[in-house]
Amino acid sequence: MKVGSKEVFLPLSHPPGEAQVDFGFAEVVIGGVSTRVALFVMSLPYSDAVYCQAFARECTEVFLEGHVRAFGFFGGVPRRIAYDNTKTAVAQIVGSRERVVTREFQRLMSHFLFASHFCLVRRPNEKGHVERLVEYARSNFLVPVPQVASLAELNEQLTTQCQRDPERTTRGKPGTVASLLIEDRSAMLPIPAKRFEARRVTEVAADSLSLVRFDTNSYSVPTKYSHRPVTVIGTVDEVRIVFEDSLIARHARCWEREQSRLRSGRARGAGRIRNFRS
Repeated sequence: MKVGSKEVFLPLSHPPGEAQVDFGFAEVVIGGVSTRVALFVMSLPYSDAVYCQAFARECTEVFLEGHVRAFGFFGGVPRRIAYDNTKTAVAQIVGSRERVVTREFQRLMSHFLFASHFCLVRRPNEKGHVERLVEYARSNFLVPVPQVASLAELNEQLTTQCQRDPERTTRGKPGTVASLLIEDRSAMLPIPAKRFEARRVTEVAADSLSLVRFDTNSYSVPTKYSHRPVTVIGTVDEVRIVFEDSLIARHARCWEREQSRLRSGRARGAGRIRNFRS
């Protein structure tokens, strides 16, 4: 609200079982190389609990994977999650509060049944809790700068630190974060029994060299699929390539740029595949 000509803000009250999500960035050393990573952070404002993971960069499949890991870490699904207007979730802004969400974000919400809340444009203060915790994660979990062999090792360290973090107390609240987290968890939705795959699906065509382009890199397919349309299913760990209803190639995901990944012979696990568009 405004008092005279100055804008002031009132603190927000958050009930148990709600969350906020944001991305930040940090410098780490992976395999001896200074690397900028994207930090996915989910916070629970009621208890002040936080969960973060590092990824090569921010994109659709990373955004989805961050949610899946966070839900598993907290042991439930927050009933309402607040976001800024990231393009990984928002396809179009149609009003002060109304959003047309992306297909993959709609798939995430439909699977886990949580409600979304999007901040007003240029009003990041509505999601200030998690933005403060992005800085908290950088200052407390990534100082001194981690030196690890892989992202997987870094994320194991981050998970361990997030597990220890609830031992602290927060200003203005009784008890520890852990005691309040019990209330947060009791208000959450259960995690569905059916597994959710965090992935991005694109339709492309294999070129004359039997290579398929996905996210700046090229992945090989058997030569008989040259010049044919194929479907690429990308997760944070692998790239699968499908022709009609058959899996024709499977590769480890490459997070570098302008690389080629070649493989001879039949793809491991190749065969019929169904429902990858659901």
